[in-house]
Order: sequence, then C-alpha cells, then structure tokens
Amino acid sequence: MVIVKEIEPGSLGDRSGFCIGDRILRVNGEDVRDLIDFQVSSADEALQIDIERGDEVYEADIEREAGETFGLVFEDLRLRSCNNKCVFCFIHQMPKGMRRSLYFEDDDFRLSFLHGSYVTLTNVSEKDIDRIIDQGLTPQYISVHATDPELRQVLLGRNKETADINERLAKLAKNGIEMHTQVVVCPGLNDGEHLERTVADLAVFYPAVRSVALVPVGLTDHREKLVTLKPVTPEIASGYIAFAEDRGADFKRRFGERFVYAADELFLLTGRNPPQTSYYDAFPQLENGIGMVRSFLNTWSAKSGNLPVGIPKLSRIGLVTGRLAAGVLDPLVHRLNEIENFQVDLLVVDNDFFGRGITVSGLLTGRDIVTRIQDGTMRNIVFLPPNCINGDGLTLDDMTVPQLEEIVGTPLSVGDYDLIGSIERYWADQRIAVQGEGRQLNELGYYVGRKNDKN
Repeated sequence: MVIVKEIEPGSLGDRSGFCIGDRILRVNGEDVRDLIDFQVSSADEALQIDIERGDEVYEADIEREAGETFGLVFEDLRLRSCNNKCVFCFIHQMPKGMRRSLYFEDDDFRLSFLHGSYVTLTNVSEKDIDRIIDQGLTPQYISVHATDPELRQVLLGRNKETADINERLAKLAKNGIEMHTQVVVCPGLNDGEHLERTVADLAVFYPAVRSVALVPVGLTDHREKLVTLKPVTPEIASGYIAFAEDRGADFKRRFGERFVYAADELFLLTGRNPPQTSYYDAFPQLENGIGMVRSFLNTWSAKSGNLPVGIPKLSRIGLVTGRLAAGVLDPLVHRLNEIENFQVDLLVVDNDFFGRGITVSGLLTGRDIVTRIQDGTMRNIVFLPPNCINGDGLTLDDMTVPQLEEIVGTPLSVGDYDLIGSIERYWADQRIAVQGEGRQLNELGYYVGRKNDKN
C-alpha cells in the first residue's frame, strides 16, 4: 500500500480524482507494496486501481496515455536497515549527539535502483532477488569489497553466514540486471592478491557487471572499540592507482572500456589531478566520486574563456573547500584573481569535528566552517560547497545557512559544481542559495525507522 501525499495540479492523478490521504491497494489486481510496485503496475494504458479512502474501498478505471505520469507524490518509503557491522562503516565512526537520521544504516535494493545507493545484498531473500529481476530494477549498485566469501564476512563484520555474493551476481547477470560495484579498499585487508581476485571475479560477469570503483577507506578520530585499520597514505594510494590503470588498460583492450576505476580521492591524495575525460568512459560512477573532479574541471574549461577582464565594482569573495580539493582549486582561484576589481580567497577548512584524516568537503561541519571563515577579513560573500549542505539546508551538525551567516556576519551562499556559473549568478545579484546537494537520507524524503524495522 502507498499513501498519496501530494498531487500535481492538472496531472493525470488530479484529473482522475485522487485525494491526498488516499491509500492505493492494488493496480490491475496486483498488490502495491511500495512506489516501485505502483510504477511498474501502472505502466499499462488501461488501469483498474483499488483505492482505500476512509473506511471505503473504491475501484477507479483510468485510461493512461503512453509515457504519461500520474503526478502523485507518496508518503515516505520505509527503508530496510543494514544487518552488517562493516569494519570500515563511517556511521560507526561518528560522534554522539548528531541528528537521528545520520545514524540510520540503510541497505535497500529499492533505494539502489531509485537513487544509486550502494547495497550489500546481505539482507535480501531469493524472493527479493526475483523481484529485482521480474520488475527490471536495473541498474543496481552493489558494495562487494571482496569476492572471497570468508574475507567478505570479515569485512562486513558478520557472525552469521550470508549468501555468496558471487552466486547473487551470477543470477542477476544471467537475467539482464546491470550492476555497478564498489570496493572500499582497506590496506592489508582486501588489497593485494585479494583485490586481484575480486576484480578478476567481477570481470567474469561483464557486461552485466559494468564497473568496479576502488574507494579508499575513510577513518575518523571516533573509532573507540572498533577494529584497528590502516589509513590510505599517498604511497598506498599510488599503488591502488597503478593497479587500476594497469588492469583498466587490459580491460580497455578486452571490453572497450576500463571497467575498474580509481576514485578521485586516490588521485588527490597523491597530489595529482584525476585523469582526462577518456579515462572514465561513460562516467559510470560519477556520484560515487569517480570522475566528479574531472567533470568539474571540464565545466570550468568550457566557460573560463569567457571570463571578463574586469568587473565594475570592487568585490571580494571566499570559496570554502576541504583540504583534499585545495590543490584542484588553487589554479582556478589564481585565474579568477586576474580579473580586475575581483578578489577570491580560497578558504581551506580542516575537519576537527571528525578528525584531520577526513579531508573531503562533503563531511565538513558548520562549526569547522565558522572557525575558518571568522578570520577578520571583510568579504562580500562566501560560497559553501554544495555537498556539505543537504537538500533541507542543513550541515551535518544541524546548522542552517542563515544561522552560519548570522554567526560569521558575512553573506553566505551554497555554490554548485559549476564554479563560474555560481560567480556569475552573484555578479548578476541573483538569489542566494541556502540548500545544497548533500546525499543524505532525510534529503531524499525517506522514512528513518528503528534498527529492527522490517518491510
């Protein structure tokens, strides 16, 4: 059952007489468990929909044109929680006292299909696998980490044996489900010969398994009572990059695309910019930080030739970033500072909240940003990274942009991944943005339930 929360005026749902609060039970005789069931079942042009309204159940006969959407927004989807205790799980490394949603560990194949979230497939039954196949819920994004069953059990922190990931991948591949996989590489655990085996095993399922991302483990200062893990140093990162480049070149010859890709963070850890566009093929894992920096730089290159020689009014702005991306932004800021009457300050924020080992901008908190901005310099505006503010306008430590602005006494705005576009909007006196693109559960509008909630 799904419950109607909003109805787009003039849409098919509006014209068909749906009301807010209606509970959709069945479509063409098929039970509706969630919004995916509704989407799949309502794809036909002739529809009979059973609707519960108050104490009454109605049947609605609806004619739908091909491709026409209902314009219905449903109440929040209850997510499946994770049943693993991964040795590298970031949620287990967070300090206490943050908002509840940040501690919820989702592991839901429906969210993987809808929004590209990664799942382990440890909390699914064969019936769930069959549903993915029958409903064509493709692509799926899967956290593999290791294909060796015993090692994977260790990495996932599982005492109870789970289904062999290779068997699950084989069944999905056989039935035409496209998959994108990731390996969180932990030095001394799943790298070396284990990484060799994992990538080789996954390549067997190409092209169903379309890509493998190598992502470095992130370690905070809040790992009390957790397994001791080694950080990914620049030297280790160089080794992972070399592995990805070597294997990728071989796969390029065999498959026509690299198949295995190193995360942007690995390149930046070594002081290198990520490779050119051709390295990323069709950018299969952009949202996972595979090619995001290259995409950002491409956007800059396409627009930087049109930057003005000068601007009429003296202006000084700040750009907030994490330590990791400072080297990427340095030359861009230098170029912007060549514009007459325009000065840009690169404000690099160290992460004291999670620990200095966390250097990405997406994990910056309001309190650390405030500390860096309050340096006594008068600026017309300061731009915040889009990934450190979520769609509700909140930082990880529950501060809003207006609250930050009041503390620092400087206008703030959330930038986007088009740096020149953000600056041009400021020059044109357009509205200051207070919401970002941080990928957090409450931003996506999902129910955050208790650990033991089941669907």
